[in-house]
Amino acid sequence: MHYLMDLDNTLLDTYHIDENGKTHFHWSEDFEKDFNLPLSVLDDLFQGAFLISLQRSRNLTRFIDPFLKKYQIKMSADEFLEYWLSRDMRIKEDVWQWILNKKEEGHSFHIASNQPFIRMDYLWSHLPSWHEVFECVFTSSNLGVAKPDESFFIYAKNIVKTPFQNMCLIDDSPENIKSAQSLGMETILFQGIDSLK
Repeated sequence: MHYLMDLDNTLLDTYHIDENGKTHFHWSEDFEKDFNLPLSVLDDLFQGAFLISLQRSRNLTRFIDPFLKKYQIKMSADEFLEYWLSRDMRIKEDVWQWILNKKEEGHSFHIASNQPFIRMDYLWSHLPSWHEVFECVFTSSNLGVAKPDESFFIYAKNIVKTPFQNMCLIDDSPENIKSAQSLGMETILFQGIDSLK
């Protein structure tokens, strides 16, 4: 089986959604303490044009520099990116072990994630063990199309060179699961390690 593995909230412990439907990213938990600023100031950066640029560009300095200056954060754009990205790669060890076990059984794994260039580049360069496990990396920034668009999965199928019936999407998004199923893929709606076992 060729497994297409989502990253955020599947392999990576990225965020949680509170009872009011607000998303809280785990990487920012120490932001208030580290910078003596309310966490809400991050909303000033992580929205609008910055989010669009994340998918299209590797150079985000023009957005980060004004943000740092406005809130008098004494670091460079590169240092801020390192602060963010280094904290935003918490691996779920039970899921990683499951992947390794399935890999030993002869299954193939590929990343299939709606990821920006800069974050995927960082993960790939800082997690060399991934190079031996994941055969292909499919991201929305590289493909120019995001899940749940069927084109995302069609592109992956053409690169992997296998029928949809031999592919299985592991994802925490019901919309992505539904799209993959419509093409004839196997799917696992991720809701924790038990959904894999």
